[in-house]
Amino acid sequence: MADSDDDLRATAEDIAADATRLAEIENQKASLETDDPKLKDLSAESEELAKGLVPKTAAESALVEETTAPSA
Repeated sequence: MADSDDDLRATAEDIAADATRLAEIENQKASLETDDPKLKDLSAESEELAKGLVPKTAAESALVEETTAPSA
């Protein structure tokens, strides 16, 4: 059970870190002019982070199911 708990905690921390970085990027983008060349790179980074969140949250859900499943 400890390994599953550690995996769940690590996954949650990873998701939170990505979400924090995503929010930072979006805040930075909001402060830039629409013709700022930094927008392209920031948008690409934001998109990659967002795409990566789906498999991580799915893995987290699977870990939750695994850790909360009744013992046989």
